[in-house]
Amino acid sequence: MCAELKEIGNELSRFLLLFSRLVSIRSTVEKEGLLMRRLIVSTLMLTLLLALPEIASAQRRAPAPSRERVPAAGTVAAGIDVGVLLPTNDGLSNSALINVLYEYYMHPRVSVRTEFGWSNPAFGGGAIDSLRQMPLRFDVNYNWEGGRVHPFVGTGVGIYFLQFRTGGTSVGDTEQRLGLNTGGGFEYFLNRSVTFKTEGRYHAVANARGQDPSGVALTVGLKTYF
Repeated sequence: MCAELKEIGNELSRFLLLFSRLVSIRSTVEKEGLLMRRLIVSTLMLTLLLALPEIASAQRRAPAPSRERVPAAGTVAAGIDVGVLLPTNDGLSNSALINVLYEYYMHPRVSVRTEFGWSNPAFGGGAIDSLRQMPLRFDVNYNWEGGRVHPFVGTGVGIYFLQFRTGGTSVGDTEQRLGLNTGGGFEYFLNRSVTFKTEGRYHAVANARGQDPSGVALTVGLKTYF
């Protein structure tokens, strides 16, 4: 009995010794982990303190952005629009259209624009399939400064080249008619040289062969400044 108690005591002593060693190892690991975390945090803080003066210095060296407004007097721009022509003539259907433009700014608020377009509204029936329109316009526009958004209005005159077409060919000679237009829209500056443009214009065009080519043009497009 005494021998068994002695053996149990010995086992208990070995267990307590092993437990104390494990506790000591864990404590050491935790201390090392804490020291490692402190070392990492200290290194990051030191790096940040060293980097901040360089960042500030780089910002001071960076050139200041130009404050000149776009457009400015003497600025030129070019663009392309796509959209739809809505004829006022009930005998003509809606048509896709495309325009290209070139614009010169005499003043930041005032510009003159030349524009050439194409559309081909179809007749609802009869011997003639469509009335192709190719206007060459000269407009004056006024815009408002609004930061990224520039609303504008404008009016102008144009020569409208008209072709009555059947089967993909022109019927008779191309005819020229005088037309007036008025409308407006806005430009949204994507950056200092490129804008997204949307516009609506009413075109009043003289009749040709008893047909009224007038209509409303609704377009969206891109414009770039030089």
